[in-house]
Amino acid sequence: MNGKQFILVLVVLAALVAGGWGVMKWQRGSYEVADTRVGQKLLPGFKVDEVAEIAIVEPGATLTLLRTDKGWTVKERGGYPASLEAIRDLLVKLEALKVAQAEGITDALRPRLQLAAPGGAAKPEETGTGLELKARDGKPIAALLLGKKATKQVNLPGLAGESIPSGRYVLVASDPQRMNVVAEPFTTVTAKPQQWLARDYLKVERIKSLTVLGPDGKERWSIGRPDEAAGWTWSASGKLDGGKAQDGASALYSMQIADAAAGVSDADAGLDKPVTVRAQTFDGWSYDLRIGNAAPEDRYYAKASVSGAVPEKRTPRADEKAEDTQKEDKAFAERQAAMKAKLEREQALGAFTVLLPKSTVDPLLRERSALVAVEQEDAKDAKDSKDAKDAKDAKGAKGAKGAKGKK
Repeated sequence: MNGKQFILVLVVLAALVAGGWGVMKWQRGSYEVADTRVGQKLLPGFKVDEVAEIAIVEPGATLTLLRTDKGWTVKERGGYPASLEAIRDLLVKLEALKVAQAEGITDALRPRLQLAAPGGAAKPEETGTGLELKARDGKPIAALLLGKKATKQVNLPGLAGESIPSGRYVLVASDPQRMNVVAEPFTTVTAKPQQWLARDYLKVERIKSLTVLGPDGKERWSIGRPDEAAGWTWSASGKLDGGKAQDGASALYSMQIADAAAGVSDADAGLDKPVTVRAQTFDGWSYDLRIGNAAPEDRYYAKASVSGAVPEKRTPRADEKAEDTQKEDKAFAERQAAMKAKLEREQALGAFTVLLPKSTVDPLLRERSALVAVEQEDAKDAKDSKDAKDAKDAKGAKGAKGAKGKK
């Protein structure tokens, strides 16, 4: 090797060393950038109270939650009230969310982590769930892409070796080249409208009478009671089954919807000729629940209306002591406010057609004959007859055995 060749080799080696050092420095720098994100909030500056619109986008489906002057609503269900608890839970999690892992991501890696954007050319199984949040004026606050769920194995009795969701791969729109892992799987974030509805429908309290009318307007059955401590009675022939009567009253006490039926006419839902359940309460309120046609998935179309008044003043007890007046007035004011809010809410729900589970309305759709108690005498007579037959059979068997012994 001559001098020129030796110098050339040294130049090449120097270039390789310099290049390698540059690559190492770049890689180290990228990791250092990623490391600075770990432990930091995913959405710095995000505030729950600023959000007025939430859009959830999945392949073939979009859900929009809107905050109005009357509260949160579900756009795809005709503005039916949304679950405040579910929305609050999501927003609080987003505000507190911290980065557990962060690093650069390539276009080739996105489909594997289900971080391809909805609406693109990617397959549904490669696509994430888009989450967009806006302020009241429509300005964007944040946009995320929720990808594949991160899982971990658990070693609990009966679940040994099973994997459960422990986090989620996430892209933030403002930083699209960085993949984040967060310790929240967001299992309830879906574009299915029914998942976000406020399920509580009617809570008919202190029922005094309950009447069911058929589609022809004729009474099917009617029950009542003189006070809250008394049992149910009726004027129909036959003894009333108190348990089945209570089933009907209980169905109205804590009624929850399965879904809201936006855009369905009363005629199509069978609500123009419904079964009508009419309840009168000891507070003087009147409820009409119209039950229409059966719907898919063991549901019924229904619509409710309520009328009533909230007492404006409290009538003191005759034996009320002066020191108890303030306490009683406070309790009355609290109950008055609760009754006003309840009446306003239930009257507003009367504008919507809903879907009720079949199991909820079945006790209200019974015919009168189904509420007649089975006479205990019939059961007693059947038992006596069986006992007599068993005794006769035993006596016959004993006689046959005695005759055989004499023989």
